[in-house]
Amino acid sequence: MPGAGKKSPIESAVTKYAAAGIFLISGIKLRTAEARAALKQRKAVVWGVASTLFLTCFLGVFINSRIPLPVPEFSLGLGVFLCMPCTINCGGALAVQSGGDFAMALLLTVLCSTLGVFTVPLLMERLLDFGVGVTLPVGEMIKKLFFMVLIPLALGKAMASSSQAAQATATKFDKPLTYLSSSLIILVPWIEVSRSAARGVFDAVSMGDMGALTALYGFIHITFFAANWAGSKVLGLSSETSKAVVFVASGKALPLALTVMSLLPAGVGDKGLLAVPAIWGWSMQILMDSPTAAAWRRRTHSILAGLPRDQDLDGQRG
Repeated sequence: MPGAGKKSPIESAVTKYAAAGIFLISGIKLRTAEARAALKQRKAVVWGVASTLFLTCFLGVFINSRIPLPVPEFSLGLGVFLCMPCTINCGGALAVQSGGDFAMALLLTVLCSTLGVFTVPLLMERLLDFGVGVTLPVGEMIKKLFFMVLIPLALGKAMASSSQAAQATATKFDKPLTYLSSSLIILVPWIEVSRSAARGVFDAVSMGDMGALTALYGFIHITFFAANWAGSKVLGLSSETSKAVVFVASGKALPLALTVMSLLPAGVGDKGLLAVPAIWGWSMQILMDSPTAAAWRRRTHSILAGLPRDQDLDGQRG
């Protein structure tokens, strides 16, 4: 229904309040009590934060710049997406699904989601080419992201932690909150994409263009996965901790990417087209990581099943 999106007279207000709503809900749903247990694993924390906020961003943008996509906005939009920190909800869920360390996944999520507000604009200015005459207002972006992302996130967490009754209410309405958050996530790109569709911007986008985007992001995501796994092995992290680091550090956040795109200055290209790689890449992450997490859990169980009990316990500790 592109027409409805096209008729929205308050696009900037909708985008701002939708983004705030997304992160308010994320704060309400965020469970941080378990994360404290992971603070003792300093190597894993430093590696996870460094990879999430810097290594994967530099590596992803490097690959993206070497393999230009047929649609210029796809390349830029993918570059913006690759500068993002981890997802707020998916990393912990995938860690649990794979049999990984949930506390570590939570800790990395909290740290990277908070620090990402400050690192993302700086990375984008350093790594991305927005075109001739386009200057990225880094300071202004950080200020806006602070109020649109960090304040709602902290407020939501404070609301949920204010009392046992508040925590119980948040738990009781977990699914409705998830549905509402998903609706808000859909709303922001829907407005941009529908406006672009109404102008005929997507008429020139072919299946081949989408295929090229799919292949490129698939390769980048596999590279992230391999780099994070290799780094975890070199550092001697346990299997459970490695799983948490790999899934958290290999994923990129869609809500923050869409929020950042809404703040980009005029002249960077059509924002509807810019949003496509972020939406597509986020969807691919889910499709690729969910079966990988399940397979990794089965593989770990099959290995442990063949070990004597004392070795089984030692392996889980180490």
